[in-house]
Amino acid sequence: MRLREIERIMKENEKYAKMLEEFDRTGKLPSDKIRRSFTIRNSTFNALKNESRRSGKSMSDILDEVVEKEFVVNLF
Repeated sequence: MRLREIERIMKENEKYAKMLEEFDRTGKLPSDKIRRSFTIRNSTFNALKNESRRSGKSMSDILDEVVEKEFVVNLF
């Protein structure tokens, strides 16, 4: 393979390489899910539920996407 093609592939898969590095370091996969209890406003819950219905995604998946996008630029 040419160097540019290798660099492109590495850049496209950087997230997965970092996930494996995290697993090697901690023994836990960053993509594993855990159950926690949170208290949120009714309006927040309703907005989340409406978006879930509209998009067909679970509320957990929507929260994961929002947190990854808004708070953690480089999650892995």
